[in-house]
Amino acid sequence: MISKYDYISIGFYFLFVVTVGIVFTRRNKNTSDYFRGGGIMPWWMAGVSAWMASFSAWTFTGAAGKIYSQGFYVLLLYYASLVPLLVLLFFTCYRFRRMRVVTPVEAIRLRFGPATQQFVTWIRLPFLLLFGGVGLNTVGVFMSGAFDKDLQPVVAKFQWLLTVLHWPGDCSAFGSLQAVIIILGLMVTFVSLVGGAFGVAASDFVQMFLIVTITLVISAMALVQPQVGGFSGLMEKVPTQHFHWGEFARPGFITMWFMALLLNNLFGQNTMEQSTKYLMARSDSHARKMLIFPLAGTLIGPLMWMIPPLVAAAIHSPGEMSAIFPNLGKHPEEGAFLLTAHEVLPVGMLGLLISGIFGATLSSLDASVNQGVGILVRNFYLPVVNPTCSEKKLLIISKLSTAAFGVIIIAFGLYISKIRTLPLFDLLNLLGVSLWLPLAIPMCLGLFYKRTPSWSSWSTVLIGLTISFLASFGIKATEIIDPNSLQGAAQLWVEGHLHITLPTISNVTGWIPGMHSPFKPEEVTQFSLIAAAFGVAIVCIAWFFFTSLFYESSPAAYKAQVEEFFGRLKTPVEDLTEDQVKENHKIVGAIGMLCIIFGSFVLLLMIVPNPMNKRFAFLFCGGIVFFVGWLLRRISKRHEPA
Repeated sequence: MISKYDYISIGFYFLFVVTVGIVFTRRNKNTSDYFRGGGIMPWWMAGVSAWMASFSAWTFTGAAGKIYSQGFYVLLLYYASLVPLLVLLFFTCYRFRRMRVVTPVEAIRLRFGPATQQFVTWIRLPFLLLFGGVGLNTVGVFMSGAFDKDLQPVVAKFQWLLTVLHWPGDCSAFGSLQAVIIILGLMVTFVSLVGGAFGVAASDFVQMFLIVTITLVISAMALVQPQVGGFSGLMEKVPTQHFHWGEFARPGFITMWFMALLLNNLFGQNTMEQSTKYLMARSDSHARKMLIFPLAGTLIGPLMWMIPPLVAAAIHSPGEMSAIFPNLGKHPEEGAFLLTAHEVLPVGMLGLLISGIFGATLSSLDASVNQGVGILVRNFYLPVVNPTCSEKKLLIISKLSTAAFGVIIIAFGLYISKIRTLPLFDLLNLLGVSLWLPLAIPMCLGLFYKRTPSWSSWSTVLIGLTISFLASFGIKATEIIDPNSLQGAAQLWVEGHLHITLPTISNVTGWIPGMHSPFKPEEVTQFSLIAAAFGVAIVCIAWFFFTSLFYESSPAAYKAQVEEFFGRLKTPVEDLTEDQVKENHKIVGAIGMLCIIFGSFVLLLMIVPNPMNKRFAFLFCGGIVFFVGWLLRRISKRHEPA
């Protein structure tokens, strides 16, 4: 599947990313530079980075697999983010910037006090590392599909090493997916270690154009294939369930599922914990303008990502997918995007696509690593272990912690690859609601409502996690429990040891018209998310506001601290000084040069042996990246001192 020219593209990309990291690491004079780019990033740079952090290889694996199976139904997931993004635009983004902190957890300390800060520090760390492992799985699925034939002989040669290292479990089960997880985990850790926030944001800007232009090329070339027959031909050939959603779920379940996603995203995108990218913006107005990219990306992006897996669904049966991607086990449909790309792209461009998808994943994984290290260093080591620590030493400790976190994320990734039974699409959605929503609710409400005691936040989180656990493990799909799943094993233990008969989904939803048994597999999956989202939201919101009854009894020092925090939120962030503006123009010029270099490389690939019409694909992609670079360089030179 991968040619020598693709390997050249991949090699150049990684050399490019490492160079970007080394160049921008010179800007990291302190932890503020390392974690948030010093808070002086221009809106377009921070905005692109925010959008890139919102999607990863999951878009091209888990989401693509769902599109292959169920078509336009997936648009509900993407568009459930539109209303939350509008709330972020009009009410929240400028509040994020006005917090004037280096990491989000520092803002939590200002709002809720040091006890809550330490609580969030230690409860978030395992969640961040877990999601980092899931993220490695998503990109691992894509990469192992591409490199499987090349990696299998290498993996076979090193089976002896697994025995020496006492690899847990069956060594023969270690395949290309596990090898890719280790390799990519090391790469992510290295890039995060070297570049910091500016390095990742700079490479994000180049990668955005790379992914968007190549996806457009894939979509156009896929549609003009004779066996597809354009967009109208595609609509005639895709499976019927793509248009008849009732074949896999009833309207009541679909509606409730969409509302649950909307509710989850509303709090998830407007919580203090998601403020990292907005803390990078240079001012209030720049924080608002950042939202141009996430909003446009959410509206237009899904329409682009959908076409390649839809084409795969139109011309390849599930049986063919299993034969093509045996390494993907129970979910070969997650290779749908890759398969279409392989069939239509010119030689050498698949390597660029792989590089761009890795770059998108790098941004989201770096956010996990960066946030985790920021929490540990800025919110535990500095205030608790060594309050007098110098910025230089803090920076060194931050980088050592980044390396350690990278190793832990790789371990999580390997373990998840071993136990995963759900498709990536459903796994990420369920984890997001079950683990992040209880954390997000008090950290979102706390930005707008101040009359709650310091313990309101951590108590809300604990209650929310309890409700989430009960919703996920306390309700059976049917009377017959599957002992081979984690959920089923837990339910069997509860019923056997505690002598409790757990309710079934039918017991919970049977009174609702149109939501009675028997249930389809998709409805069972939807119910888990619906129950967790609505259960957590209703109980957590009620409890958070209930605690306001105890606000008056809070210590005077806490009340003064809360007033100071909300005073910050009312005070606009001043724009840059003259020296900072000059530094910003240097950044614009540097990113412009990066675009010119990468665009030139893509244009050079026109010499790779390909049919003439496919060579124009390199002209299109490379020409756009090169032109953007030239434009940025020109803007930068206009502002150079005479």
